[in-house]
Amino acid sequence: MHEYSLFLSLLKTIEEYLKPYEKPKISKVILSIGIYSGVDLEYLDEVIRNFKVGTLLEEAEIIFEREPLRVQCFQCGKIGEPTIQSASCPFCGSFEVKIIGGLDFVLKTLEIEDEEGSPN
Repeated sequence: MHEYSLFLSLLKTIEEYLKPYEKPKISKVILSIGIYSGVDLEYLDEVIRNFKVGTLLEEAEIIFEREPLRVQCFQCGKIGEPTIQSASCPFCGSFEVKIIGGLDFVLKTLEIEDEEGSPN
């Protein structure tokens, strides 16, 4: 039920963002989800579809964007996307890398409509 906890956290975050608005209507949400975040996209999609009824997300389009694994190499300094089989630098092959992407779960975009129905 990890994905259910993520859904609840997402709702709480969105509610905080929307406090300044009187009657917000969310039209679109874009989530950036790292390939190594541990999130099962199919299950998260199922959780959202089943539990968004009666919430601020009820009518929102939910879009998932997959973020690839990205590393920065300490040897050559380059940033790249290693192959799934290896977390080494895709340029020089060094294993002395820092992971800089592909582990996160981020609310990337929250599109709301004003009272006239125009997106904000």
